[in-house]
Amino acid sequence: MKKIIFIISLLILLPNVNYAQVELDYEDDINPYILGDSIDLVFPQLFDFFKSNNEHPAANIQLALIFEGRYRNAHPISDYDAAITNAERAKLFFGRARDLIDEREVRRNAWYYSNFTNQFKRNGKPEVEFDSVRLVHEKGLKEADSFLTYMPPIHQNFMKMVEQYDLASKNFVRINGGYNSLKDIYLLYDDKLNKRFDLVKNSYDSTLFYFKKYKETVKDYPPFTLNQQLTFKDIQTYRLDGLVIQTDFLVDEIELWDYTAWVNQVQNLIETEIDQLRKDITQIESKLESSFLKMDNWVPNDSIDVDPIEKKSIYKIRKYDLNSPVANVFQYKDDKLDLINEQKSLAVYDTAEEISFQVKLYTINRVFQQTIALENELKKYNNEIEISNLNKNKDFYEEYYGGIDEFKNYFKSEEGELLKIRSETANRLKSQIIEQIEKPFGQEIPSYRGINFEWQNPENKNDSLSKNIAYINFSKTNVNDLEYFSGYYLNADSIPQAFYGAKNGTKVSWYNAVPSNYKSNKAWQNVAAINVVGGGDLNYLLYESHIDSLDFINHIVISNEKGEIKNDIEIDTQEKPVELIALRNSSLQLALYQGDGLGNAVWPNFITAVKFHPDSADYTIKEIDINGKYEGVFQTDAGIIILSSSEDQQSLNATLLDYEFNPLKKNSFTFSNPFEINYYYQLSEESLHLLSKNGKGHFVFNDDLELRYSDIPILNEGI
Repeated sequence: MKKIIFIISLLILLPNVNYAQVELDYEDDINPYILGDSIDLVFPQLFDFFKSNNEHPAANIQLALIFEGRYRNAHPISDYDAAITNAERAKLFFGRARDLIDEREVRRNAWYYSNFTNQFKRNGKPEVEFDSVRLVHEKGLKEADSFLTYMPPIHQNFMKMVEQYDLASKNFVRINGGYNSLKDIYLLYDDKLNKRFDLVKNSYDSTLFYFKKYKETVKDYPPFTLNQQLTFKDIQTYRLDGLVIQTDFLVDEIELWDYTAWVNQVQNLIETEIDQLRKDITQIESKLESSFLKMDNWVPNDSIDVDPIEKKSIYKIRKYDLNSPVANVFQYKDDKLDLINEQKSLAVYDTAEEISFQVKLYTINRVFQQTIALENELKKYNNEIEISNLNKNKDFYEEYYGGIDEFKNYFKSEEGELLKIRSETANRLKSQIIEQIEKPFGQEIPSYRGINFEWQNPENKNDSLSKNIAYINFSKTNVNDLEYFSGYYLNADSIPQAFYGAKNGTKVSWYNAVPSNYKSNKAWQNVAAINVVGGGDLNYLLYESHIDSLDFINHIVISNEKGEIKNDIEIDTQEKPVELIALRNSSLQLALYQGDGLGNAVWPNFITAVKFHPDSADYTIKEIDINGKYEGVFQTDAGIIILSSSEDQQSLNATLLDYEFNPLKKNSFTFSNPFEINYYYQLSEESLHLLSKNGKGHFVFNDDLELRYSDIPILNEGI
């Protein structure tokens, strides 16, 4: 019974070879192939013979030698399973050979053991000693048993080393797949990510532990010839280094990525710089809130820290998050503190008479431009929020803003705050500008040889004015502080007759009626604009029409400081004069004409530009499409900007021209309500103002035709 069980187990261990059942003879069919390199070739026949003759002594030891060669020649790691199987077979057959082979067997069947000796008789029969056969199967049995004893722990430790390194690599790759950069890891590090880091570190440390155990077990088994060592590579570039999972563990020098060193480095930075950064963020927020609380109760000359943030703190935050919403909100609050301080400080300008008009305007305009700049920054911050990972500072948002959604709403709510400051500052600018423009009309009335003078606001109509009074409607002061003025008086027939003069204070130096090109009492005269240039000459645009005909004439008149006419240029145009300015960086001047000279029957779209020199009769003239009625002109580095309005007074058009009056750019704005423009004023390239005297109607442009402010809602923008 035991014999049957043994054979069954043996057949299970041996390969399943299916050969045609023929009766084999060991001496003739197998033994001749035992010597030399033919042993593996005869294995199928030998095994087939064994199945029918399992008690054959020579068959058992020859099979033992074959399986011994196989496990010894197999790679102990990569071919481990096959080596173990063959070692088990070798041990089994060496054991059977020990039980079946004795001296009598060797002496009687010496031909079967010719591969155990180098001695042969003259007739070719091998001289085999039993001891030589015995030594082989005893040694084979011992070595197979040793192999089966020592190799499993060696292989087990080796495979655990490989397994743990594979786990470390895969968890490292998962971290790389979940976080785009090291900075993301720093700012998103939490308990969940910490556990993933621990997995990488623990697996890598286990790799080194099992390699050590592997080397220790190898020492106990000298026949194991692999002498492997570990070399280490630092992970320097995130998402580039450490991602190669296929590591060759069968080479003499096994290269490993040092995952533990990387984990320690990252965790150390988080525990030092990042933890400190979070503390700094909290302190900055507290400082800002303290300054804002003080600013709420601001009074002039209050000592408030309006710059509580060190710039390096902002840089430090952006070092780890370039478009950090936290850095943005701190920068915004810091700038807003400065803005509110400047804006509240403007209160002193409302009543400070000793401060000049230009200083007031400059200071108010600086705050106005500061508000616009901060509004632009706020728009940028709002846009960046949508592409930011707000989980990076989730705890901060929860503590100080009530959560991520509330933090988002903070930036949006600030738009209204800035608009309120901008509106208040714009109103200050408007009141200061209008006060300055209308200042001459608030002076004490001058006197001259019994002539009754009065100041006339430009919007007053002729038929509402009293007769025989000299109405002053323009005033300009030259470099010598001589104030020129011009205007007209109505005679008994309500025909306006123009005049011009000069004064110091209320004392008129001289007063001249404008010479007429028509007979006395036949000319309707109007000085449409005056300008002072050069050494102090007065230039004015004269429009004169004949009261009994459709005839009219446009003149540009140049007078010196004594009222003497130096030049009179007749302009060939059928339009009325609207503006006179000196061209920037030039000795030339610009006169603008628009509308039907006989009454503006049709709403105009074109304007005529006349460029002239005060000392010459020559001029150039060009018609320009400005798409509406003239409202103002500005000179900037970009060129000449002309503003016009639509007939319904709800659209404003801006045209940028070069100094040869070629169009460069246009823009238009449509408003919800009609408006009337009374004045225009240029503070800077970024601050070009159109103003209504009463009610709403204040628009601010820049030299790129961008609307910076409007107190009337805009319906749409663009040509």
